[in-house]
Amino acid sequence: MSEPSQLQLPEWLSTNLRATPAAEVAGQPVTVNRSWWEERLDGTPFADELFDSPEERLTRTLLFELGERAGKSPEDARRLLWATLAWGTGRRHRNNRARVTAVVKGGDELSEVLRRAAEVGRADPSAAYRLLRPYRNAVSHLGPPFFTKFLYFAGGGSAAHPCLILDSLVAKTLRRQCGWTELTGWYSWPANQYVDYCELLARWAKELSDDVTGDAVRPDQLEYALFNRGRHS
Repeated sequence: MSEPSQLQLPEWLSTNLRATPAAEVAGQPVTVNRSWWEERLDGTPFADELFDSPEERLTRTLLFELGERAGKSPEDARRLLWATLAWGTGRRHRNNRARVTAVVKGGDELSEVLRRAAEVGRADPSAAYRLLRPYRNAVSHLGPPFFTKFLYFAGGGSAAHPCLILDSLVAKTLRRQCGWTELTGWYSWPANQYVDYCELLARWAKELSDDVTGDAVRPDQLEYALFNRGRHS
């Protein structure tokens, strides 16, 4: 059985990190369809919560700016959620209609769950994860691959933020190429496994930072490298 606390940083990942500066990760662009979101939110109580997307593009940096306020109010949490969904799906919008409908139907109670998760996630990734998946997804069609994006962006871009994105491509790379054989490729990771993942990447980032001069390595640089490896393998 593979224990994440015992996993060693693969040489290929260390090499990739040297060619993946933090600025590249923060600037990762996704082309979005703003008009789709305008039409979808129009007629809902959330029509005035549309995010800005200069030139129909969103980057991690833009979402970090929204994330800084996501724990302040339900409105700010929802605005981050819409932007996160747009960034995560681009122009394809897979399941986004159902997700918006679920938030509308969930009313104030569900919106407060989103706000609370954004707030709690800055210190306790396990509690934040369990808020969004207490036994099934709190928001219908919003599983861990997407709500961990929301939790990650809610950190406002802080390198010390304890929540990271975990999706099937990242999980596949960790399982097949990093030795974490117990990490399933499905979307139903338990909260403790998510915490193990975040702590693993934080440990690897520290090890890399201790070995190099210059800027410290951020955990999300590792997530980005794992994701790209999964896309091309």
